Amino acid sequence: HPATLLKRLDELRSEQYMVDVMLCAEGRDIPCHRLVLAAFSDYFHAMFNGAHCESKKDKIEIGGVSAEALQQLVDYAYTSKINITTENVRPLLEAANMLQVPLIKKDCEAFLKRQLNTGTCLGIWVLADLVSSESLPEKARAIALQHFIPIYMMEEFLQLPVHYLKTYLSDEDLNAKKEEDVLDAIMLWTRHDLEERRGHLEELIECVDFSNVNQDYLKNILKKDKVLAGVRGIRKQIRNLSARARPRQIRQEEILVLGGESYEEEDMAEDPEGVNRKIYRLDLNGICVDKTVMQESFHGSKGIAACVLENDVIVTGGYESLSQAWKYKPAQDSWTQLGSLKNGRSFHGMAVVGGRVYVVGGYDRTCIGTPQPFVEVYHKRTNSWKMRAPLLEPVAEFGITGCQGRIYVFGGQGEHMESNAVQCYDPRENDWTCQTILDKPMGDIKACTVNSKIYLVGGQLECVLQY
Repeated sequence: HPATLLKRLDELRSEQYMVDVMLCAEGRDIPCHRLVLAAFSDYFHAMFNGAHCESKKDKIEIGGVSAEALQQLVDYAYTSKINITTENVRPLLEAANMLQVPLIKKDCEAFLKRQLNTGTCLGIWVLADLVSSESLPEKARAIALQHFIPIYMMEEFLQLPVHYLKTYLSDEDLNAKKEEDVLDAIMLWTRHDLEERRGHLEELIECVDFSNVNQDYLKNILKKDKVLAGVRGIRKQIRNLSARARPRQIRQEEILVLGGESYEEEDMAEDPEGVNRKIYRLDLNGICVDKTVMQESFHGSKGIAACVLENDVIVTGGYESLSQAWKYKPAQDSWTQLGSLKNGRSFHGMAVVGGRVYVVGGYDRTCIGTPQPFVEVYHKRTNSWKMRAPLLEPVAEFGITGCQGRIYVFGGQGEHMESNAVQCYDPRENDWTCQTILDKPMGDIKACTVNSKIYLVGGQLECVLQY
């Protein structure tokens, strides 16, 4: 019965039998029945209830929608059929939103969700936000934030309205490898229509976390870029923005390899003992994309340790730099010296738990071959290291990682032999316990935490172990 009724109504429309209203959009007239429109759309139901002047008109101009989209929606009212394509989804969604046709709006949103990728996410985000979609804007925005680097090179980025651009670039979850990229993106967008957009520069540079911008780069760009340098009070604004309370989390999405031993001819020329002084940047496929030189204090220094704290890498110890501690900013390729360790050490371990950096065990210069039990934690406010409870079993060259608020130490080289102990530290109790034992004593292993699970690799292991 419903299908037969719709078919008959569509025939009546085609015959223009009892047609009592003409919709008009962009010069196209579309004959309809008020009753069908009122039953199909809350927008027309409200229009024809007698309270509006349109209820008495024979011809009604519908603004804000395309003629083709309006025709498709009217056809859908009579046939229950519609074809959503890449070419018509935007005008259809806008029309369905304005004319309050929720089923078509939902179908358009589902279509756009399937089309989401780095090339479409910005346009879909803006469109979905304009029509007050529930979940689509966040899904599109999440993709845009994750893939910022390729996206800001695309044409769609250059077409982004200024208020959306500001929202996008100021988001703390923006996946920028370097804060300089954010500034580059702003200048690229501005130059796309310089005359029209120059006036927005002053508000847009508020999106840049200048505390994470290399100062040499900044001086150079202010000297060369007349557009940026021409912003009123730009230098004062940069100084003020450098004191930003909550720096952006720079997501490097890369692997850093520091130091180690190398017997390449180039490295042996720098250090006859083969102590590597470089930092290698690897992409997530393990391909080296760049390399730089470590801080001079660590040149020729075996047995350094490192860990990641927020945007930075903390590096400590080493045979020629026993008590030294430095903070490395990968985004700027810059080093800052921290307070010295209380106990110099090499071949030790480091871990971050609860936002604090811990250094654990290792050898000292006076007792090579004799590991020490000492544990220290860094206090940022005082730029100093404080002693914590010592290891139950002193070890060096062990695996260490933080997991679920605790530090785990696996095996290592003891005073006379390798250890098979798994030692666990609880910072809240400032106490070490022996959790279990490994299948066999082992040293030179590495540990890491992924999704609350601990994995052991290297040393004499023939495979990866999950703890």
